[in-house]
Amino acid sequence: MKKWFMGLLTVSMLFSLAACKTGETKEAKTTDSISNFSDAVKESKGETVTFYGYGGDEKANAWVDEVVTPAMKEKYDITVKRVPMDIDQNLNKLTTEKEAGAKTGDIDVMWINGENFYTAKQAKLLYGPITNKIESFERLMDVDGHNSKYDFGVKIDGYEMPYGSAQLVFAGDKEKFTSGFPTDTKALLEYAKAHPGKITYTAPPEFTGSAFVRNIICDIVGYDKVEKAAANKEELYQVIKPGLDYLNEIKPYLWQEGKTYPTTTAELDQMFSAGQIDMSYSYSQMHVAEKRSDNEFKPTTESFLFDKGTIANQSYLAVADTSKVKGAALVLINEMTSESAQLKKAEAKYGYSIPPFDSKKLSKETNQQLADLYKNQGVLSLEELQEKQIPEVQAKKIPIIEALWKEHVLHE
Repeated sequence: MKKWFMGLLTVSMLFSLAACKTGETKEAKTTDSISNFSDAVKESKGETVTFYGYGGDEKANAWVDEVVTPAMKEKYDITVKRVPMDIDQNLNKLTTEKEAGAKTGDIDVMWINGENFYTAKQAKLLYGPITNKIESFERLMDVDGHNSKYDFGVKIDGYEMPYGSAQLVFAGDKEKFTSGFPTDTKALLEYAKAHPGKITYTAPPEFTGSAFVRNIICDIVGYDKVEKAAANKEELYQVIKPGLDYLNEIKPYLWQEGKTYPTTTAELDQMFSAGQIDMSYSYSQMHVAEKRSDNEFKPTTESFLFDKGTIANQSYLAVADTSKVKGAALVLINEMTSESAQLKKAEAKYGYSIPPFDSKKLSKETNQQLADLYKNQGVLSLEELQEKQIPEVQAKKIPIIEALWKEHVLHE
């Protein structure tokens, strides 16, 4: 890792020297010529811009193809090319290009957050700051809010744009939880003991399973203690040990007695739908509404949270430093985070996504439209969701927590 960073630093220095000598590279011209959104629009007419995002969400992909792409062509004469790719592949591709000395690449806009943003920002793989060049940021976002300034505890510094909100939400069939949903770790353990094999979770480092483990830890020891702990294995272990002890206590009562775990949330949902387990979860607050709409979950399925709250974060959009059409990339991000596009994304057809907007900046009509979309769908009110949010643990601590879970729970 040290050699990799040193190599990257050397390449960056060479880039800087070359740019000083020539002063005429396309990248230098592009970067220097964009000072605001109007500049981006003027520069990008007739361009083709790529969006690299997760390819496994069919509804989100349909939204890009059916809503965003036509709007970009009609409003700005910009062609959008959607490329399905996982974020790890994106970062590997950008890193490889940078190590090879490439000044431009194929990736323009990409979906990103959390640990991946931390990695990309540290390695200087992103172009920015960009939020001061995108109209929808000032117009629609809570510019002074936590999620506009920090991503998993990492300072954003304007290098990514809020794209969608996320919060860990549990799902259960109210006909099975006749005494009420388990809204804390004590109640969850009691239910697991009374119904052996009916509770499980996806194994970290699966993204949502990792969040579930962190949420259990925060519920038991408190978010503040985890947040204040040093990002080293020894100290973090001492702080989160009560949470890991709990996961070991509940382990014998899990599905397969905790000897194995589902690997994806899709698998978890399938097990829940088939009645193998009694509880599922998702980072999408509207997960139950979407699954009920698709007849995958029973109409008696409802969402619930822990009383102390659940982990919440944002997903973001960023521009690759090697993008050769940075103006078009900024225009695309502006359109993807516009009020018109996000309201379509909030519909059932496109996955019931909650926009990342500051509700105080929206009209009364728009706020009512959003409330109506989510009504009577087995989901919690937006007010209750926002009242019970726990900030994300700092990105650099997450792999340490995952390693500690593997060592002290999985292999215990």
